[in-house]
Amino acid sequence: MMVAFIGCTEIYTPKIDSKAETLVIEGLITDGTGPFTIKLSRAILFNSDSVSASNFVEGAKLTVIDNENNSFTLTDSGKGNYTLPITFKARLGYSYKLHIETSDGNIYESNSQKLLLPQSYDSIRGVFSTNGFIGQDNKLININGSNILVDLFKSVSNVDSVPLCRFKSNVTIQYEYTERLQDTINWHWVYDNWKSFPLNGNENITEDNSNKISALITGHSLCFMPIGMQSYGLASPTTLAYFIYYLRIYQYTINKDSYNYYKEANKQLAASGKIFDPITSQLYGNMKCINNPSKIVLGLFEVSSVMQTAFMVVQGAYSKNVYLYKVPYVDIPSSGEVRFKVWDSHAPMPDDPTYDNITPSWWMHF
Repeated sequence: MMVAFIGCTEIYTPKIDSKAETLVIEGLITDGTGPFTIKLSRAILFNSDSVSASNFVEGAKLTVIDNENNSFTLTDSGKGNYTLPITFKARLGYSYKLHIETSDGNIYESNSQKLLLPQSYDSIRGVFSTNGFIGQDNKLININGSNILVDLFKSVSNVDSVPLCRFKSNVTIQYEYTERLQDTINWHWVYDNWKSFPLNGNENITEDNSNKISALITGHSLCFMPIGMQSYGLASPTTLAYFIYYLRIYQYTINKDSYNYYKEANKQLAASGKIFDPITSQLYGNMKCINNPSKIVLGLFEVSSVMQTAFMVVQGAYSKNVYLYKVPYVDIPSSGEVRFKVWDSHAPMPDDPTYDNITPSWWMHF
């Protein structure tokens, strides 16, 4: 006996409100130095062919309120950016919530977010690795570099209270080269240059160890740092004197709300179209509309403590030895160049201040 299976296919057309405007909140406050900024925008409408940046929300009233009912009013800085007072200082152990009133009469509020004690990793190391890396031309290439690994929570005994952390890493390439002009005899130009690059793609979060017998995490990968200026789209000058890699690491201790948000975001970003991949859906954060609970709100108001560390990373292009030297953490503009004259030893130095070495004040930290 033969049994025939006949299937029917029906096109599903979901009901979509193409005119619905959705508020998007992007905000982070830490125990570090401000000022802190909250950004408001509108999600692009369905079927819209516009990618204009003019979807920011202005004219809203924003307030951050702590658990002692102290209120901090944000200033509208334009283009959807709202800034807390420069005197605002988040306090460890306090809880904060964000209150928003938009010009269309809607009221939004976040869940209360506690500022937890900052955590640090127990140890850090660099391991030689060859990884796929998307270069400045957006092409995937295989490149040698350093996989930066950390161990965490060795001293945490209560698995039920294991901290949740996320990391952000970037590298500043600092390099110097010289140039001698044909019509000069007694001096040459020295160029000091720097440019910073982010090293994380998806949100880098630790695993939730609450269902394990130990809190210890070993070999957590913070980032992959390529070796070689060409990996970052930088041409190596023929008169290159030196270049170094300045790695900065930000470790945020986050709440469960933030952890769940980033975890869900990573699931969707990691989907590759396979049958058991997570279905792309609205990524809800910790905000809600008070006067209309059915109204969709996107984004996250994050309250996290932060630890900032920095290292000089030394590794040759073909060497499997990676050395990390801890150095002071400093804030550096994302890119820049300083040019100054250096006079040859046999030539007299002219009495002119423009010939002085004007290397940035932080340059010698390295």
